[in-house]
Amino acid sequence: MSKQPWLGYLASVAITCTAAGLAYLLDHWLLPTSGTVLILQLAVLLIAFLTNFRAALLAVVLALLLFNFLFTEPRYSLHMTDIDEMVTAIVFIAVGVITSHLVTLFRNQKESLRQAQLRSNILLSVSHDLRTPLASVIGNLSTLQAYQERLPEQERAELLQGALDESDRLHRYIENLLQATRLQHGEIRLTHAVQDIRPVISKTLSRFASQERLLVKDNLQHAMVEVQSSLLEQALFNVIDNAMRFSGETAPVTLSLSETDKFIVIDIKDEGPGIETSKRSLVFNVFYSSREKDSGTGGTGLGLSVAKGIIDIHNGHISIEESSDGCLVRIKLPRANITEEVS
Repeated sequence: MSKQPWLGYLASVAITCTAAGLAYLLDHWLLPTSGTVLILQLAVLLIAFLTNFRAALLAVVLALLLFNFLFTEPRYSLHMTDIDEMVTAIVFIAVGVITSHLVTLFRNQKESLRQAQLRSNILLSVSHDLRTPLASVIGNLSTLQAYQERLPEQERAELLQGALDESDRLHRYIENLLQATRLQHGEIRLTHAVQDIRPVISKTLSRFASQERLLVKDNLQHAMVEVQSSLLEQALFNVIDNAMRFSGETAPVTLSLSETDKFIVIDIKDEGPGIETSKRSLVFNVFYSSREKDSGTGGTGLGLSVAKGIIDIHNGHISIEESSDGCLVRIKLPRANITEEVS
């Protein structure tokens, strides 16, 4: 709601009026004035937690006006003659402002703790996931430098290729790390363009060395989507790369393209061990990884999280679906409307 302040104000009005209506109904059963004030105060507190400080202040003012209009004598007017009710109104304003301010401080502190935890997770992840490919690159190049004249040409080529592969792995990790940080801070701004999804998929698949393992089943008739192709390509690459990693060295990975009335559907199916049902809701979390201790098996915990963030900002959906074998990741992207397709 913080990105669209009017939603917070709308929620403030709706919740406050609902609370006042509830208190008005209970007033017929002789609800005391203190009870009415507590209900309105709870509404203000709820708004402060759900929205922001300004929306909570709006709730305080609106609740006070409703309290004066509906519950004080003379009823159904904005006059207040009873001294006790005046004191109650003043206390209500003070408590409402103070609690709203305290809730805002609490939320800011919570966000600071979340950012600190994110930085800690980034540091822990970087300490492992940068060390491993860097060690391989340094080891391969050092060996090549020291023994290049005595090594057969094939071994020199293998060492150089190994260094290049680990450098590429390092580049992908750093790119995902940067994207994860930008997504966490809401710093990604999309430049949409209506385009065919097929060239984006083709460009993504061209980045893989083992393209013979990638099978595409295209059942699309209208393949137009409104996306930022570079970001979507990265999301697709992360999911496919994850599928290939867990499928071994030879098993195929299948991409099935289909459509519904509202979505382009991309199913990415591998032949790996699959994901337990209890863990399906966790695999898209930042830094969640199946890696066991320091074995190096499993992902970095960034790829699928970045993919989800990119799909989300395109108003799409990514999920793990039921499958008889392996893992099935389903990506849904909104179809571009007909007028945009024609244009």
